[in-house]
This record gives sequence, structure tokens and C-alpha cells, in this order.
Amino acid sequence: MSSVESPLQLPHLKLKNRIIRSATHSFLPSEDGRMTDAEYAMYETLAKNDVGLIITGHCCVDPLGRANKQQVNIYDDSYIDQFKKAAELVHAHGAAFVPQISHAGPRAIGVDDLADVTARDLKKNRHARELSVDEIHRIVSHFVLAAARLKYAGVDGVQLHAAHSYLLSRFFDPTFNERTDAYGGSAENRFRIVREIIEGIHAKCGDAFPVLVKINLDTKHDDHAGYHDAMIYMLREFHRLGVSLVELSGVDFINQPKDATLYYLEEGKALKAAVPEQPMSLVGGVRSLADMETVLAAGFDMVSLSRALIAEPDFVPKELAGGDKSICISCCRCFVLPEMHKGMRCVWQWKKARAAAKAAEKINRDGSVSLSLRERWRA
Repeated sequence: MSSVESPLQLPHLKLKNRIIRSATHSFLPSEDGRMTDAEYAMYETLAKNDVGLIITGHCCVDPLGRANKQQVNIYDDSYIDQFKKAAELVHAHGAAFVPQISHAGPRAIGVDDLADVTARDLKKNRHARELSVDEIHRIVSHFVLAAARLKYAGVDGVQLHAAHSYLLSRFFDPTFNERTDAYGGSAENRFRIVREIIEGIHAKCGDAFPVLVKINLDTKHDDHAGYHDAMIYMLREFHRLGVSLVELSGVDFINQPKDATLYYLEEGKALKAAVPEQPMSLVGGVRSLADMETVLAAGFDMVSLSRALIAEPDFVPKELAGGDKSICISCCRCFVLPEMHKGMRCVWQWKKARAAAKAAEKINRDGSVSLSLRERWRA
């Protein structure tokens, strides 16, 4: 049996294996912030295919912090029931279901008055002002209330999205955080907003409700050594606060060479070695069973997959049965393809659908069958 198949008991969270579907925006939800049948089907398919822990795409906690049109919302009670349905579908196959909750900060859409950790000019001739302390407190409350709604929905915990330049990660990172008040400067101050969110969730939902966090293990700031030291401080704080799992990612995964694998492993190993008591997972360039086993052998408690599961939802059983590495070629078309062809999440899926559509058109020309365009794409 592979090491990835062994069960795991995290603080307040029991899992059937060591495999995580890392939070991945699917482009499948509706524009009113609700899961569609395609979204439900995606989660159920992942659960059927040996993924032990499914983390949703980022869910919006605040109407002023929505990242894109096709994003699931959880900023009021009307959005609760969809999470109940998704959790039930996943639980039926023995997997755990954890929504990721997020605020887009200055990356928000549909907002004229953009705000960031520190005032700055943005792309496309836009500007963000600095968040006030009162606004920071309101954002903390939005995260806490979202977690409470999700606990009511019967999910297995929440993950705070503190990576990839979304708002919480910008507090951590001196690239963005130049504040001089209680939320800037020292590692302790830069960590303050996340500490307040975690403490608020525990106060509202109980200490036994699992809280997970996703963070960048690196920075584009010149002070890499300082950021490393700050990460060690934050990881120790996560452990003190009872965080069930920290998932380590990075700032530049899109720009990695197409043949690169495990590109965050060395820095991740150093952080795990420094804070071994904190359960951690690693995401980034995991493309084979050997990669998954390498991550666990490095001391990580779990291993996280993203694009490999977009390309092949059955990637895990295929690998466990002796399959070759993932068909994913790290082309990153999964970030743009769904905007061009709704429901298509991978270039390989699109090519397969296009071939099926052409075959259907040929049959139709022969007078054998007539298919609608929708049916051709789904063939």
C-alpha cells in the first residue's frame, strides 16, 4: 500500500487518506454566487476517486471582496443550503469537505472604492486606498460569520485563503504591507488579522471546529530570509491557535517551467523541519504517485493536488494502479479556457470535446444523426 493511502487523524479532523484536492477555482458556479449541477458533479466525482479531503474553490465572505463573476458566495444565510448539499454528496463517498473562505481585497470586481492593506496604484490606472482599522475589524467579522454559516451547513471545517495575493496574504507579505499601526511592521503585527479571525471562529464555532489555512511560503520581497523567519513565527502561532492543517503554496506557480515538479519542496521541508508539530501539506507541481510519496517522505502530513485533478479527476486511482505521470502539461490554460468555452476546464478536455463535435458533424452530414451544439460539446 502506498503511503498516500494511509488514514490520518488531524486535530478535530479524521481523514481516510493523505490526499487533498487543493482549492481550485472551477468557473462552474453561477454569476449569482451559487453552485451549479456541474459544480456538485465535480465534487462528487473527486470524492468517488479517492480524494480524502476536498477543499472548495475560494468562497466570498464579503460582497465587497468578490474575486470574479463565477464565485460561490457565503456572505449571507441564503447561501448555506448549497454547502449542505455538496457536503452530503462528498460524505457519501467517505471524503471530507472543507470550503475555502476568502476576501479579494483590491482584486475585487464591481467595486469602485478599492482598498488594500496599504494604499497603492494598481493595474489599469486604478488606485486602492488603505483599509481603516474599523474596516479590518468588519472583515474579520465577515470571515467569522461565514465560518459559522458553514458549520451550520455540516461541512468539516473551513480553510482561510491567505495565499496568492488575496487580502489575507497581503497582510503577511511586506511586499504589500507597509502599515505602521498594529497590523503592520513586525511579523506579530502582520499576523494579527488572521489571529483575530481564527480566535473569532473558535469563539463562535467552538475549538473543535477545524480551521485550516493556506499560505505562501515565499515572497517577491527582497528580504527572503526575513520572510522565512516570519513564516516560522506564524507556523508556531498556527499550532498554538489549534489550526488543524497549514497548506503551503507559493507566489509564482504560474511562472514555473512546464516540466518543473515539486517546486516548493525544499523551502517547505525547511519550514516543516522548523515547526514539526504543526500538521502541514504541500501543493505545487505534484504530477505523479512518486511525487506524492516524496512529499510525505519529506515529513509532510498530507499532499495537495490541483491542476493534475483538473486534467484528470481520476488521477489518484490511475496512479495507484500503476499509471504514468499526469497528462497535465502546466500550460495554465485552465485559467482562461473556461471563459472561452463554458464548462471546459482543461485543454485536453476541450480537444476531446472538439474531436467529438467534429465526429458528430460528420455523422450529421451523412444524414445519420443530428446533435445540438450543447450535445456535441458534452459528447
